Amino acid sequence: MGTSGFVTTLPGKQWTAYTQVQERIMRQTLEALWFEGIVSYQCKGQHWTTDGTTADGQTVTYTCIAEQKASFGRVKIEQRTLQRNGKPCTDLYVFLEEVVHHRLEGERVQHFIHELLETLAKDSQCRANLPARIPAEDRHYDALESHMTDGHPYHPSYKSRLGFSLRDNAAYGPEFNADVQLFWVAAQRQWADTALSQGVSYEQLLEQHLTVEDGTRFEQLITATGNSVKDYVLLPVHPWQWEHHIQPVLTGQLSRHELIALGYSDTPYRAQQSIRSLSSRRHADAPYIKLALHMTNTSTSRILAHHTTQNAPLISDWLERLIAQDAYLQQLDFDILKEIMGISFRYAELPTLQYGSAYGSLGTIWRENVSTKLHAGEDAWPLNAVSLIQPDGEPFCADVIARHGVRTWSRELVRTVVLPIVHLLYAHGIALESHAQNIILVLEQGLPKRIIVKDLHDGVRYVPDQLLHPEWAPELHPIPETHRKFNRYSFIHAETTEEVRDYTYDAFFFICVTELALTMEKFGLPEREFWKLCADVIGDYQQQHPQYNERFADYDLFAPDSLIEEMTKRRLYGDSELYFRSVSNPLRQARDGQW
Repeated sequence: MGTSGFVTTLPGKQWTAYTQVQERIMRQTLEALWFEGIVSYQCKGQHWTTDGTTADGQTVTYTCIAEQKASFGRVKIEQRTLQRNGKPCTDLYVFLEEVVHHRLEGERVQHFIHELLETLAKDSQCRANLPARIPAEDRHYDALESHMTDGHPYHPSYKSRLGFSLRDNAAYGPEFNADVQLFWVAAQRQWADTALSQGVSYEQLLEQHLTVEDGTRFEQLITATGNSVKDYVLLPVHPWQWEHHIQPVLTGQLSRHELIALGYSDTPYRAQQSIRSLSSRRHADAPYIKLALHMTNTSTSRILAHHTTQNAPLISDWLERLIAQDAYLQQLDFDILKEIMGISFRYAELPTLQYGSAYGSLGTIWRENVSTKLHAGEDAWPLNAVSLIQPDGEPFCADVIARHGVRTWSRELVRTVVLPIVHLLYAHGIALESHAQNIILVLEQGLPKRIIVKDLHDGVRYVPDQLLHPEWAPELHPIPETHRKFNRYSFIHAETTEEVRDYTYDAFFFICVTELALTMEKFGLPEREFWKLCADVIGDYQQQHPQYNERFADYDLFAPDSLIEEMTKRRLYGDSELYFRSVSNPLRQARDGQW
């Protein structure tokens, strides 16, 4: 056993990385299939049963010990309890054949299976190379980003990384902590759009990432084509993207010197947990660079659409102004990592056939570095570090919780994380895509103190005329219809306040806060008590801010039910329609004692 009741991930010779990953994928797949009502089950107490079908049509029985949690009815299967016909189930291939392939119908069932098997390969490779414990020298934000190895806690294909080979995974996956060199291209200004935050200089940003030698070499390459440097914009490209997508798709532009390949810069970078966001190893306070990557992980192809790169500084400047003039957010010391520059290729100028292949493939967003936001005595963690179990079975946050006690620590965590998100919703009518990967937890002497939020370019949702200050809202670049067709879940302007509220339920409470609740439960704080802390924090906020009474109804966080995206149905059935389900709201249940 690990500390505080956590099951170690290294319990014997047979429990290899491959076995561990197979078991996790089976558990998460069943949890999602059951929660979303895709596969039926029977339960007697903690003993849950579902049927599978063999290749010759015979029925087999899968059983496990599971629990439907208070947190939105999420299903959690106890580790190492899954059995097939009364014997331990250890073969993912058999499981997928009998529970998914022969039982489910849908246009993407085989692709879903492919994603799960890719997850098996990628995560097994990652797990086999992890250190037993995060080294002391890596307990700072940029290094911790690379140690956030678990992936999505709900999504079954949590590490599919479609497009990456295992060699690519080792070269670019954050778990391997390899140096990543950026490839640079020069784009003729007529082919590129640049958006800058107020007071930010394109040239100064480049200086933080390119050495003098880089600049000289790149200038020589441009002038050697007979062109002038002043007619070009420099863009960093992920090396995988350059090799697999830019060269074959934009061949014509390269041959006509509308794009010029400049080669690799000298600075080594570290991959963050999103894979396509990188931090400089040479300059600790240099802005992070987010890159377009035609790799699919979980539900999303990691492209950067033109409108998102151009909206990024507009949204950041707007939120910065809003925060600066909001006394309550100032009191909370809430902050954001602004996206200070966005550059994108002009895909709309391409022929139709090329447009489809090139869309979202060549663009960057430059994001402020967290080190520039920290005060003396503060430490920063990715919020999902709170739930991280290190390979030796020790929870990452065990030391600070032992120092302060689980109830004190949880109370400060809830206050710190929930209040700014709730205030933005109630006071301003704004929801953020505030899942744990997008929230930075700032601690002082091991206690949660405040949060910083990032990834804002397409992670904001609001009804324009319901904003507290609609006159401050930026005029955004519109979403192309072609983008809406392949990603109906990506939009900023909502039509109703319920859509905004549900975005907060979905992105923040359903995954992020639920994982915090389930983590603190393992330290001895009952799940329902954690949700009572959340409900009390929101209730106290409402009592202290009666001026927003109408907003409390418009963005009702205590509604009996909440609408949650069905991520697995989306993987199985495609994006031809939106998949959401209504589930019981733990905030309402906690407030009213309805457990």
